[in-house]
Amino acid sequence: MTAQEIFRLPAIDFIETEICDLYWQYEHHCYYNKAEKEAIKQLLAVRKRLLDKEFVMDDNYKQLLCDFNKALSEQLLQMRLAVISAYNAVKQTTADHDVTAIGKCFMAYQFSPLHPKQSKYEKDIWNILSGAYDDFVPFYQDGVISSGWQYSGGEPESENNMLYLSEKTDNWNEGLSPELTSDMHLIYPFHNLYEHTCFSIFDLLWVRDFNVEISVEYDYAYIRTNSLFLT
Repeated sequence: MTAQEIFRLPAIDFIETEICDLYWQYEHHCYYNKAEKEAIKQLLAVRKRLLDKEFVMDDNYKQLLCDFNKALSEQLLQMRLAVISAYNAVKQTTADHDVTAIGKCFMAYQFSPLHPKQSKYEKDIWNILSGAYDDFVPFYQDGVISSGWQYSGGEPESENNMLYLSEKTDNWNEGLSPELTSDMHLIYPFHNLYEHTCFSIFDLLWVRDFNVEISVEYDYAYIRTNSLFLT
């Protein structure tokens, strides 16, 4: 089946409708109903399982996944340089304080125009998944890397370490066809999204844009000294 046909399956259509209707109720209740929010999380997990069950790797999907992996890798490496630059800029003005720069990479909040199904429901589902509509996806609060990427001075972590690539593990392709993905060098952040969050493989394949957040924190102690003058 094509991706379009999979998204038109009655089970997929039903659960996406349920998620969107439940979100409308949650919004109507001003985001206070914890039971509705938890129900949405559970339904997102079910949706992922249903979609991933229908996924069969082929040459077309392999190319799409390769393009996603490349785009994500490039964005993360650009973020790494920006985090180091932000650290250095702040450190120059606060040389005596401990400085930490943190970068977080999220998939774009805007629904990918490349996705084969451009329905209102699919766009609403993306807003729910991506965090544009509140926080519904565990392990994605800090983006594609848990806790983000941090730099506090000294020799920065290497590019490969940031992507969790090494001589022993240079392809995070668990759960996918070993034969078709053996040469893909899939990075850990993809694995994190695919294995540990509610994003289906069909949510990732067409993503090419990302949002990056960089923050800088510094800590210092102000010590007041009291002098005793003897006369």
